[in-house]
Amino acid sequence: MHHGAGLLPLFAMWAAMMVAMMTPAEAPAFVQLARARGPATGALFLAGALAPWIAFSLLAALLQQALHASGLLDHESGALGSPLLSAGLLVAAGALQLAPWKRACVERCREAAQSGSWIAGIRAGGLSILSCGALMLVPFATGVMKPWPMILITALLVLERAAPRAWPVSATSGALLAAGGVWLAL
Repeated sequence: MHHGAGLLPLFAMWAAMMVAMMTPAEAPAFVQLARARGPATGALFLAGALAPWIAFSLLAALLQQALHASGLLDHESGALGSPLLSAGLLVAAGALQLAPWKRACVERCREAAQSGSWIAGIRAGGLSILSCGALMLVPFATGVMKPWPMILITALLVLERAAPRAWPVSATSGALLAAGGVWLAL
């Protein structure tokens, strides 16, 4: 998105990205609820799960504006201009993937999906932000306008939700992110 972009277009871009990335991760819960309790219940849960991510999008858009204004974000790629800042972001995202609360948040997300209410969806979305919000900031290290980081992160989120045991997926991705950050710093 261009340097002079206003908050509303940035927010719309981030909201579209978050919905596009989180919908596949929440699709299994939607399908399960739609089969068990009807499509309306599944849709209410999904809408609730996406609502916190749409709020997160506003914060990401504000962060992007602030980074642009401070000269820390490259105007062409949308990536942090400093390799050390990008490396720090990758290491931080990797460390959070390895954090003890990551496993608890993923499990609570799965439990919330069983309830199937709109409020349970909001709870699941909030827990999802706690466990993967840092992943959603990785595009600041790789380039906000590049699709491949978003595709990889979406695949990771789907794997974390679908795998019988999410921890090996989270730990592997965390180690790879941290190693990528260290490599970039060197």
